[in-house]
Formats: sequence, C-alpha cells, structure tokens
Amino acid sequence: MNTWINTGNRHTELNELTLNAYVDGQLDPELERTVLSAMDQDPAIREQVCQLRRAKDWMRTGFADVQSEDRPLPAYRKHWSRLQTGIAASLMALAIGVGGGLLGYVCAEREAANHLAAYPGHEDPGKVLLHLSDAEPQHFQAVLDYAEHFLQENQGRNVQVEVIANAGGVNLMRAGVSPYEDRVRALSKKYSNLQFVACMNALRNLRREGIEPVLIDDVHSGTTAVDRVVKRLREGWTYRKVDNLSGDI
Repeated sequence: MNTWINTGNRHTELNELTLNAYVDGQLDPELERTVLSAMDQDPAIREQVCQLRRAKDWMRTGFADVQSEDRPLPAYRKHWSRLQTGIAASLMALAIGVGGGLLGYVCAEREAANHLAAYPGHEDPGKVLLHLSDAEPQHFQAVLDYAEHFLQENQGRNVQVEVIANAGGVNLMRAGVSPYEDRVRALSKKYSNLQFVACMNALRNLRREGIEPVLIDDVHSGTTAVDRVVKRLREGWTYRKVDNLSGDI
C-alpha cells in the first residue's frame, strides 16, 4: 500500500520500495528525514518499518556465528535452537535501530512478543534458501558448489534450492559481469528445482547509478530480498547466509 505525505511544498509517496531502501540505508538524507517524520506521525508506517527492520537484522545476524556442518543440512532441532539465538540478537539490534529511543523500544517490545510466533518451529531440510549479499566471486562459487552438491545428493527427492542475492551480490547474477554466468545457466538447465533470484531493490539502485543491469537467463527478479527471505521462512525453508561460509561449504 502506498502512502502520500505532505513534505512542505510537495507530496512524497512512501511505498514499499522506499521503506525497504530506508531500512537498507540507501536513501538520500532528505528522503530519509521524510521517512523518519512519517514514522513519527503514522503508526502504520512505523509498524511496517519495524517489520522490515526485524527481517533485515535477522538476515544480518541470524546465522553469523553458525558453522557449516556435514551435508545434509543439520537436523532441525539443533538448527532451530540457533535460530532462537539469532532472534535474540536481532531484537537487541532492533532496540537500537530505527533511530533508537522510544521508537526502537516500541519495535523491540512488539517483536519480543511476536517474533517466535512469526515462523515455524522447525525447518524443512529439503528446502534450502542460500543468501548472498556481496560481490566476492569465491562466495558465489561456494554457493554454487553447495547447491550443486545438495541437488546431486538428493536426486529423485522432493527438494528445492533457491539462491537470493541482494546488495553487491546481484552483480554475480548479471550477464556479462558474473564470472559464473555459464555455470548459472548450466545449473538452471540441469536442475528445475534450483532457482536464482536478484533483489529488485539492488537492481533499482544500479539503475539510479546509470547502470541498466541485464540478468543471466533464468535469474528472476520482482521481489526484495527481505520479502523473499521472510516468505520462505514462513514456509519453513532452511535459511543459510553464505557470504562468509566459503571455507565450510
């Protein structure tokens, strides 16, 4: 839902893309002040930003200290206990996020009550979401190695793997830019249960810089990384942030 607010001599539209960009710290100072003002005035906008901030902090902190284990992925009970640790970390980050102060505590209080209820109490080890947020080629190689090995070991089973890239990670899904362009095409052709997704916020930011990104064949867009991760978590997928796990995968 789009919201129009009065900012002096003009009206500014605050849509989901703008709020996602605010959470990502990618707005110019004037528009950032506009969002902050709107959050002070409109509880609905404040609630939406709280939810986006929660998802962002979860993505950033949820598995920062997790060591990769032998394939297949770890049993869900152990993995869920680590997820709960990540939730606690995200709540601490939330309390000092969103400008801090009263607003931060409002978000944290709400998340403390609702966060554990937002996602299933287990993860499906057959549905794996791999998240890449930087442009380091060795990290993307690790992602592809992990995905290919997982799919090879589970041929004939009902498994799915999805690779979501945001920030600098989308460059590794761009045609003519990624050093793994041929491999992405080959894996996509070989495995119908493998999907690559590029964050539309990151693509929009490239366009703002005057770059028109052309994605590799079979790379999908049309959703933000935050929305995609939250959607998959709610569906019970196993989440792995892999940009710092190249040595373990």
